[in-house]
Amino acid sequence: MLLEKLFEEFHMGLGTINPEQSRLFDSFFEKMSLKRNTFLIQEGEVERYSYFIADGIARCWTLNHEGEEQTFWFCKAGTFSMSNISFTLQEKSEFNVQLLVDSVIYRINTEKVNDLYAAIPPLKITFGDLTARLLSRLLKRNIDLIKYSPEQYYLYMMEEYGPVFNSIPLKDIASYLGITPQALSRIRKRIF
Repeated sequence: MLLEKLFEEFHMGLGTINPEQSRLFDSFFEKMSLKRNTFLIQEGEVERYSYFIADGIARCWTLNHEGEEQTFWFCKAGTFSMSNISFTLQEKSEFNVQLLVDSVIYRINTEKVNDLYAAIPPLKITFGDLTARLLSRLLKRNIDLIKYSPEQYYLYMMEEYGPVFNSIPLKDIASYLGITPQALSRIRKRIF
């Protein structure tokens, strides 16, 4: 289930992963139900787990030079949390990952990841491809914020995030777009 959801989010087929391996993949993860505002990681911590968001949404944020929260990414259902950077590199996180709604999360530690790769050898190559696709999304986001107006990007976000978009606080959307909440309010008045 988890692997199918992840591949669906990244528009990939299962490829060399068979249904039995997909079920085996799920068995390596621990399911958790977490409350809104829970931090998966806080800036300065080293992540001990890799988190898959099955249901819910999280925001990635840090404090800007003025001490204000700046949201730079949303981790939606069907994706791994961006805290995987700290997990994979075993370095202190440069940012916070915080749930915006009550969420269902699956987590795995380093030891189990190694066991998972041993149990499903093609997975390591597949995850390399997924990492490249995520990097592509990150770069696209940066380029799109240059190419498109905040209003155009807001409309794109509505489509991309679907119904969960309504769960994201407007202040976080404004921060993500690099505009003030007042500017977002004006955009919303024009659209709606």
